[in-house]
Amino acid sequence: MLQRLLSTTALSAALTAAPTAFGAALIIDQNQPSATTLIAHFSQTGLAQSFQQSQSNIAGAGIFLARTGSSSPITISLWDALVGGASLASGSALGTPGDWVDVFWTPVNVVPDHTYFLTFEPFTNDLVVAGDTEDPYSRGQAYANKGFGSFPKLDYSFRTFYAPNATARSEVPEPGILGLVAVSMLAFFRATRSRSNT
Repeated sequence: MLQRLLSTTALSAALTAAPTAFGAALIIDQNQPSATTLIAHFSQTGLAQSFQQSQSNIAGAGIFLARTGSSSPITISLWDALVGGASLASGSALGTPGDWVDVFWTPVNVVPDHTYFLTFEPFTNDLVVAGDTEDPYSRGQAYANKGFGSFPKLDYSFRTFYAPNATARSEVPEPGILGLVAVSMLAFFRATRSRSNT
């Protein structure tokens, strides 16, 4: 009985550790941290930043908000093109003036060094995105206003994340993990049943 209970405990511990093996900490890929000025007010609409990821997946993105306005949810979406493109991922988080707002999603496969786009949408319009007017980011540019007006010398303060060793868009556990789950559940059921019968 004790051996069975120890086996169940060991299997449960292995199951608890499994997600961390597949979901390692995210790492910043692209980073344009320069926030020397106010670049665009959310009321302008059409805010976007192009970029080129170095890694083969993207698991999230963030922007830096200027110290003006009030806290509000922000949605950041990943697109393969600004006009007529497909939305690849999206996430929302509370944005606070004077701080980064980062959103995350299940890793999405991307082509390294290919141009993708992040769009930024607020719940309210009184927030401002910070950035730089001296073209600090050579792998993309800022867009603003209706129809995504192009501003080649401007870049928002933004960053992207990737998941190391991730199988992008794979939310189904590998067969080995499924077997471990089944064995653990069976052992737990047997141990619980044995204790209730004594």
